[in-house]
Amino acid sequence: MRSALSLVVLALLMTALPAASSQDITAEPNFGSLSLDERFRPDPQTVSVTSGGSVEILISGCRYGYVSSAPDVDVYYTTSRDSHLYFYVVGDGDTTLLVNTPSGDWVCDDDSYGDGDPIVVMRYAPGGLYNVWVGSYSSDFHDATLFVSEIDPRGTTSSVLVPDYSLDPTYGSETLQEDFLPDPYTVDLVAGGSINLDIGECTYGYVAEAPDFDLYYETNSGGSDLYIYASSEEDTTLLVNTPDGNWLCNDDGHYDSHPLIVVPKAAEGLYDIWVGSYDGDAAGATLYISQIDPR
Repeated sequence: MRSALSLVVLALLMTALPAASSQDITAEPNFGSLSLDERFRPDPQTVSVTSGGSVEILISGCRYGYVSSAPDVDVYYTTSRDSHLYFYVVGDGDTTLLVNTPSGDWVCDDDSYGDGDPIVVMRYAPGGLYNVWVGSYSSDFHDATLFVSEIDPRGTTSSVLVPDYSLDPTYGSETLQEDFLPDPYTVDLVAGGSINLDIGECTYGYVAEAPDFDLYYETNSGGSDLYIYASSEEDTTLLVNTPDGNWLCNDDGHYDSHPLIVVPKAAEGLYDIWVGSYDGDAAGATLYISQIDPR
């Protein structure tokens, strides 16, 4: 009898154990899902959740906190892989994060965002499904907000800031259809800013944090080139973030210290445009947008 009873108890324990360390990536998320394209807006996206659960996290490298079995939020992300993703939480208690990436890897964090709140950073984030759990360090439940962003919420520890294309443009926006008239389209503005550029190959000139101008370009053929250039009495530069998330820049491509960016067979979508100054001084300038080569 004792042997039979021991077997029954052992069987019950073995049945109960998986529930204590199991996260089900196939389950419906508790608080819904997000479908995000690269350069999504508004940025950040937010989801109100309840942190915590009855499942203790026992994944190699991630052995702290309690979550539910099902993900809290599923994030479907489409990207060119030029952007970073930041998952972070602000909650009433000591929260944690657990993320299953599109490649099946597990990443997690406890306090890196500060004040008991976590952040998970995916550099050059791949596209696909991210299963996200918002946990509690203890087994308590707390009101919390999950944030998903392409902008580092912690700022930067270096002296180099980054232009923020999610901000409203300082000098307005316009929608231009292919073969627009009059051509060129012009915008008067003040070039320059406090940010010393250091983005990829764009390592010269000073721009503002917010774009100077947003161009929404519509095209049926996709076969027309766009010419974006500027003129000023000072040495100006150009920085453009294209619809596919790439950064383009120029210093003297037009003439006499004037910049020119050529976008061959320009894609439809949003172009965020900054007119910078090479030495950091503010200067009156005119931005030109054309389908005719000004050279």
